[in-house]
Amino acid sequence: MRHRLSSLSLLLVSCLFALCLMGCGPRLVPFTHELRVQHNLTSKDLKNLQFYISHEVTLRRELESGGSQVTPGHKLLLLSGKSIEEVVIEKHTPGVATEVSDRALAVSFEAGFSMIFAASAEPGTPSPSFQSFATAPDPFPGNPSSPQPEPIAVPSGAFGGSYWLATEEGGRVPYQGRLFEAVEQSLRAHLLIDAESLEEVVESRTVLPGVRLQSK
Repeated sequence: MRHRLSSLSLLLVSCLFALCLMGCGPRLVPFTHELRVQHNLTSKDLKNLQFYISHEVTLRRELESGGSQVTPGHKLLLLSGKSIEEVVIEKHTPGVATEVSDRALAVSFEAGFSMIFAASAEPGTPSPSFQSFATAPDPFPGNPSSPQPEPIAVPSGAFGGSYWLATEEGGRVPYQGRLFEAVEQSLRAHLLIDAESLEEVVESRTVLPGVRLQSK
C-alpha cells in the first residue's frame, strides 16, 4: 500500500512539473496586421519583438549541373539523380525583424539572411503591386548561379490578416537571392509572437519618464 502511494505521489509530482514547464514557455499567438495597427507598432517596436514561425518550412532548389556547394548549414540531397539544396526551418524557430514596410516584414532565422512575410487574409495571394526589400549578397559570388529572382511582391493595398510567408508567382519563395520551391506545409507558415513580449514592448513605450526641474 505504501509503495502504491509513493508511486502515485511521484506521478503527481511529475505531472505538476510538466505543467510548470508548459506554463514557463512563451504564449504564442498569430501576429496580424490588425494587431500591428491596434498597438501602433513602429519599425523600432517591431525590431524589438521576438517572432516565431508557425509551421516547419522546407525549401528546395535544384543545383546546376556540376554544382555541389551549398550555403553552410543547408543540406545537399540527391533526389532522382538531381542535386538538391534544402533549407529547413523548424516549427517555432525564433526570428527577428530586420526590415519593415507598411505591409511586410523581413524576418531573419539565420545570420545574414531574411525571409519576407506579407500581410494577407490567406496564404499565397498574389499581388499586382509591390515594394521591394534589398536582396542579400550571394554567399558564393564566384560560382555560376541561376538568374536572380524579381523583387518580392508585397501587398500595398488595403490588406489585413496574418503575416504569411511571401511567394513569387508559382508559389516559389525568394531566399538568399535565389528562388526555392516550398514543399509540404511550408506555404501555411506565418508569424507568431509571444503575447507577453508584445505587452512588455507596448508598456515600455507608453510609460513616461517624467520631467524634473533643472537644479538652480
